[in-house]
Amino acid sequence: MPIQDLTPQLRTRLSRVEKVVGIFILAAALMMLAGLAFYLRTTAKERGWFLLKAPYYTYLRSGGGIREGDKVKMMGFDIGEITKVEADDPLSTNNVYVEFVILGHYSGYVWSDSTVNVKSLGLLGSRYLEVNKGDASGKHGRVYATYKSKDHTLLEALADVSTGAYKPWEGKPYMLPANEPPEIAAQMDEIVQQAKDALPFILALTNSLTVIMANTAIATERVNNLLNKSEPVVLNLETITSNLKNPKGALGEWLILPQTQKELDSALTAANQALNSANTAVTNVNAQLTEVAAGLDVAIDQLGLIMGNLRQQVDQNTNVLSEVSTLIVNTDDMVQGLKRHWLLRSAFRKSAHSNPNQSTNPVPTLRPREGRR
Repeated sequence: MPIQDLTPQLRTRLSRVEKVVGIFILAAALMMLAGLAFYLRTTAKERGWFLLKAPYYTYLRSGGGIREGDKVKMMGFDIGEITKVEADDPLSTNNVYVEFVILGHYSGYVWSDSTVNVKSLGLLGSRYLEVNKGDASGKHGRVYATYKSKDHTLLEALADVSTGAYKPWEGKPYMLPANEPPEIAAQMDEIVQQAKDALPFILALTNSLTVIMANTAIATERVNNLLNKSEPVVLNLETITSNLKNPKGALGEWLILPQTQKELDSALTAANQALNSANTAVTNVNAQLTEVAAGLDVAIDQLGLIMGNLRQQVDQNTNVLSEVSTLIVNTDDMVQGLKRHWLLRSAFRKSAHSNPNQSTNPVPTLRPREGRR
């Protein structure tokens, strides 16, 4: 129906509805634009569109488990992502070229001594890159920052590590050396190969174990037979041991008769009495020896006193010995003179049998006249 055919009331009501619909559409459009802006801002923040991006690269032996978009870590934090993974030039000595960026202030942790570690992520062959923090303390030599930036913009890049020279940044990434251990798959292959090499020895060992088990089974069977055969012996021993508990049927009465037991008791009693008597005699002898020793001590003490007195007398009378010696010499001369005197020599004459070795030469005698002369 044309609008001209509508009444003024309907046209007024329709214009109001159109205004409301227009306002609703405008509000919906504004909300959609606001949501889109919020989404773009959140996405940009998550992806670091407004953050400083410091590019780096490294070389790997293998690109297995490394994909573009994977996170780069440092100290357990996600600091960036991998932007490029490709094979290096055929004439190059390197295999895989990996480029990545570090976002925001984390680039300040990367110095000239930083390296990249390639670590395994799970058992399915996935790997990731972890950048080592540089040591700016100076303990291990002087190091330099890889980039110089200002207001989230890279200005200069490190050109020479030895001199610390910088050059204006031209958009080229900075190279970090990589520490790449063998992949888990390669390690598993090596382990499998070692297992294959050790398999013959394992089979030989299992064969030896089989022989040992067979011998053990045979020995066990023989032991069982021996135990079955020894069961009567055990029963007999049990009977004997039960009889040993009876004093009238004990083993001692089997080996030693009652009469022998009495004789042994008598002999032991007599031996005990003899030992007591011997002990008493030894005690008496010991007492007597003690008394004798005491008497000897007294006698020795008295003898010592006598000898001491004699020594004292000799020391006090030094001329006694010389006078006695002179007296003995004079007496001997007198006796020898009497022996030669004619009147008294018969008194000193000895028989021939008393001293056969005596000389036959006569002793010269003194005559009275010679004596007068």
